Amino acid sequence: MRKRKQAEERTSFQEHGPYDPRIDGKADVAMVYGLDRNFEARMAGWGAAGYRLHVMTGVSWGSYADYVRGEWDGVPHFGDAQTAEGGFRLEHGMSQGHDIYYMMPSMPYVRYLAGKMHVVVDAGALALHLEEPEFWVRAGYEEGFQREWLEAYGESWQDPASSPDARYRCEKLKQALYTRALNYLFTDIKEYAKQRGIADFRCYVPTHSLINYAHWRIVSPESQLITIPNCDGLIGQVWTGTSRTPTVYRGVLKQRTFEAGYCEYAACAALVRGTEKRLWQLADPIEDNPNYSWSDYRQCWECDVTAALLSPENTRFEIMPWPSRVFKRSYPTRNLDQQPLDELLGTYLTRLRRDGKGDLASATVRAIQAFRHFEAEHPEESRKETLGFASLPRTTDELHFGDILMGAFAFYKHLATWADKTEAATLRDAISAFYHDPTDEKEPIPAEYATELQVVHNALADMDWSGDYEWLYGTRGIGVAISDTLMYQRGEPEPSDADMSSFYGIALPLIKHGVALTLAQLERCVDGGYLNDVNVLFLTYEGMKPVRPEMHIALAQWVHSGNCLVLMGKGDAYNSVREWWNHDGRDYALPQAHLTELHGVGRDPDAGSYEVGKGLLIVDDASPAQLAYRMDGDSVVIALLNRAMHKLDRGWRTGNALALRRGPYIAAGGMDETDGEMLALQGLFVNLYEHRLPVIANPILTADTRWLLVSLLHCPDEPCVIAAAGRVTDETVGERALAFTVEGMANTQCAVRVKVPNTPIGVYVAGAKHIGEWDALSSTVLLQFANHPQGVTVMIEW
Repeated sequence: MRKRKQAEERTSFQEHGPYDPRIDGKADVAMVYGLDRNFEARMAGWGAAGYRLHVMTGVSWGSYADYVRGEWDGVPHFGDAQTAEGGFRLEHGMSQGHDIYYMMPSMPYVRYLAGKMHVVVDAGALALHLEEPEFWVRAGYEEGFQREWLEAYGESWQDPASSPDARYRCEKLKQALYTRALNYLFTDIKEYAKQRGIADFRCYVPTHSLINYAHWRIVSPESQLITIPNCDGLIGQVWTGTSRTPTVYRGVLKQRTFEAGYCEYAACAALVRGTEKRLWQLADPIEDNPNYSWSDYRQCWECDVTAALLSPENTRFEIMPWPSRVFKRSYPTRNLDQQPLDELLGTYLTRLRRDGKGDLASATVRAIQAFRHFEAEHPEESRKETLGFASLPRTTDELHFGDILMGAFAFYKHLATWADKTEAATLRDAISAFYHDPTDEKEPIPAEYATELQVVHNALADMDWSGDYEWLYGTRGIGVAISDTLMYQRGEPEPSDADMSSFYGIALPLIKHGVALTLAQLERCVDGGYLNDVNVLFLTYEGMKPVRPEMHIALAQWVHSGNCLVLMGKGDAYNSVREWWNHDGRDYALPQAHLTELHGVGRDPDAGSYEVGKGLLIVDDASPAQLAYRMDGDSVVIALLNRAMHKLDRGWRTGNALALRRGPYIAAGGMDETDGEMLALQGLFVNLYEHRLPVIANPILTADTRWLLVSLLHCPDEPCVIAAAGRVTDETVGERALAFTVEGMANTQCAVRVKVPNTPIGVYVAGAKHIGEWDALSSTVLLQFANHPQGVTVMIEW
């Protein structure tokens, strides 16, 4: 394998706990999480283990109760807690009641955070990550926000649900406030670092994708991060919990983890494309919801890793958050979300009473009774109060365990209205306890999965193959435009499609038919060369809007130069919000009227194709969201693409797979819900998604399968390590021997596939003779032995 340069920081992870050899995954960077009293000791432990040290902590939520309660400056700041209609303050997580609120970033709050962050520099960290600058769409009722509204707009606050205009302006302000906060914080800490003689301190923002934030009804800076001078990049927080959010295709609402994950990773890549900003992409071997089985977690993780690797720009990765919860905890032996609630509740209550927790059992009974009553009386309100988290809607009147997560936050809001605050808190705690530990039927991580994870994590550090990429399956040059304003239209009184079908109604048909889709951040289309790799761009102002006219000027110039813009739909209720297209001397009834006028076809052209300079404008009035709910909706999108490709004289054919070669690695996904023959890869490959690293010939990309392979044809001719469940160091090739060291997690099994010219005559692991499994067809040998963080030496003679 190629020698890794740790200073390039290709892989990272975040961890709140101290160093532990059982979670020593040998990434380049350890992001020490949180600024508690043990922070410096934890830093020292991970540093001693050889990691480059970054620090991560929350910016919109965290252990900041001293600020909220007034212990910081003597003034309570509950008015800065994000607050929903009715005065309900939004707390973080299922376990609530500890004043850990999502915060409205007033300047007092921002200055409070700035003072806390200086310790990061003092402790010797190389970088700071302020994660998840999140402002919930359902918030905006807090006192602090109302003051910010008056200052920003010069008018009194309006209830965001009172009109589309009020909603749009509300979310626009939320984005501006967190952009302001990050700009202040990064400027402050870099100035402090310079005072301490550190000129190259860096600042990053771990953030969900724009697609997910809009889907989950959250507002965040997103493209505004690129405008912050002292922001050096971001982590694309995409993982099973976001990518399993159900989507609609051909009228069917279901989880499509691979396809949704592909869109999310592509959205994060779209933010930084063509800039000097650094991007890591996250994949989580499990997720925040602790009630799935290991087989489910593994399948979804493979979907996400594959999807991330199908964007060539992605060359750095956060290999996991919280390795302690992956390698040191146990999870259910079966998925619990769809299990009948009564079934799990009965065994849970029996366990509590057996363990002498009768009071908690009694409280749980009362809590579930109250929850059932609330769900029956307020089923729609329940769904409006979710704090993200993917789940399919209920299809029967019977409650399932997963309904607790989906309905808990609405139930908490209901409990907040009770006069008996003690009983309300008791029931809330009982619900949380049940959710976090509903069953005894759990198991630790399977040994095979632990090995596979380390194989893939090691490979992810080797994914930068600039200039050596090849699309084996997948049509390139086709994009879908997205804008931050997707987050502005998600709340009452006229929320955009709940399933994000204004976006997925275009994106899913393209991906499902074999398009290696590019997402284009509309705010960045004004940057020279941003659309150079896109020839056909789909755009709709259903669900989003353009934030300034320069975007349209750039798009018109791009079309004139010989490309194709496909403009779909007629917009929505937000066409009339107070924005640039109907102010300052402009009187366009809808924003796309300005765009079509620039193309020389008037403000309201009929549906059809229009030659514009060397390019083409295609106008189609079909609503992308409505197409998603039609069985034949995908055919409309594909017909538009065919028209565009014909005009550009570009051939393409639909397929049911995407496959990208990156150096010797091939990431591939076969898709279901797609017509056509299964595609195959030709040659011999090592499968990295199998813990024994098997050699396979001519794999077929069948429906709903994911692949991460090493092509033996593209491996070096000389003896080498092809894949290993750990970090490979000191690889040395002699005349008749190969030696190397593998460093991996304690208490896990290592697997190594090695290429050698002949049948080995001697294999030695940690100095002892070892028996490998020889594969004559591929001229490779498989070794398996116990991992060790300090390294295990290997020598193979032939």
